[in-house]
Amino acid sequence: MAECPVGGPSSPSPPPEPPSGVARTVALEAADPLSVLNQAFRDAYAARREAVLSRMGPVIAQIDDVLILRKGGQRFESPARTRHYHEYKAVTHVPLALHVLLAGRKDALDEETRTRLTTLRGLITTASSSLDTRGLPTDALARQRRMLQASLALVDSVLAANRVTQAELASFIHAQVPDLLKNAEDAAKDQIHTMHASVEAWKRQMTAGERGQLRAVVAASHMSRPGNVAAQYFSITLGDTWEGRFHEEDQQPGKRVLSSEATFDEPSAFALLATHVLDANTSRGIFGEETRMARDLLADAAERILADMFKTSPEPPGTSTP
Repeated sequence: MAECPVGGPSSPSPPPEPPSGVARTVALEAADPLSVLNQAFRDAYAARREAVLSRMGPVIAQIDDVLILRKGGQRFESPARTRHYHEYKAVTHVPLALHVLLAGRKDALDEETRTRLTTLRGLITTASSSLDTRGLPTDALARQRRMLQASLALVDSVLAANRVTQAELASFIHAQVPDLLKNAEDAAKDQIHTMHASVEAWKRQMTAGERGQLRAVVAASHMSRPGNVAAQYFSITLGDTWEGRFHEEDQQPGKRVLSSEATFDEPSAFALLATHVLDANTSRGIFGEETRMARDLLADAAERILADMFKTSPEPPGTSTP
């Protein structure tokens, strides 16, 4: 928190008394003239966004296991991952699930936890018997067996004792970390190599001009973590700033790679690219600043109001004190 001005801390002014009664809704009714006018703006914006998208060069969207290319009015699909990607992740989740389920427990197991562990035991046994049919490399196959066997041993031990010490749980999960990280590496390798083969095949069919215009959008889950595999890959292959472990994705107008948070449908993913370009052009024309519409239009006013109300000011990123 930034320091208060000289003179000591100052309490914010008390908020005004709320109006009497309960507000059912403050939204404009659909028939309200201002609501009709606002909808006309939304319609015009959507139409303009579609026009921008139709004139853009080739664009690629990565949505889950699929890459989708739109180029010259045509649509193409290619894989982004293989089944091995999901096999590695599924096995990795088993020891993680056990740690989540048992961490912090000091007393005897409750009935719900015993039921979950019993169910997991059967699922682990069934999954273990399926490993030989998956065509995994020899070292990867041994690793999956090792992780599932260790997980099964922990489940049996906990069910027999009807409890687990945190020392036992810590010993178990720490022993799994090398295999967990190796599985993560193999999953990342699977996705990167699969995407690269698909993208390079497409790029060979493009002109130099089309390759120079190529953009990409990555469908990422809500609260996606920095370092998304696809975002890193596209940043390198398209010549953007490579943002990895210690960098949040920076959605600047000039970027050719965007992440679409919580968007897993194709129209929304491609609409994000068009919105990005349209907003940058509009923001430059209105405010003389390409990034202004990347922030909430109310952001600057809110900052001024809050600074005055609470007698403080925002801190630059990375300067907060513990």
